[in-house]
Amino acid sequence: MTNSLQKSIKRLSIAILVIGGLTLAYTYFQMISQFWLKNFINPVVWNPEIRSWQIFIFAGRFVGVTLLYVMCCIFIVRINRGLACGEIFPRSNIALIRWTALVTVLLTFVRSNYQAAVHGESALMVDSNVILIPLIVLLFAGLYKMAYLAAKDSNLAI
Repeated sequence: MTNSLQKSIKRLSIAILVIGGLTLAYTYFQMISQFWLKNFINPVVWNPEIRSWQIFIFAGRFVGVTLLYVMCCIFIVRINRGLACGEIFPRSNIALIRWTALVTVLLTFVRSNYQAAVHGESALMVDSNVILIPLIVLLFAGLYKMAYLAAKDSNLAI
């Protein structure tokens, strides 16, 4: 792999991490503003009957978004480290993508119930994205594994 291509991939990786970091910061700012600013667009309405449910939804969003960003960082670092060593598809990313599918289950479930939790409503909603998005991530994990095996096989042939 050429040196200029590796530099381009590193620049793209940095751009992805910066955009992801800005998105993470925006999500944190939005959640903190909803909790403590009473004149925010959608302040949190605490309902004593479902307070633990609301806390679960808010904590799930906070933890899910953070885990997704950390997993993205780990994925990009492993890709860049693998490219420096001449390995296009590091094997360790296969398990990471599968774990990402589990995090997306939590995150999509929380996102579908977030507005109800903000407004203090006790409606539990499970939409098709809770199943569909993790399945798509698992599909990408399978494609990544096939690419890893193809790259490994081509290295053995040479």
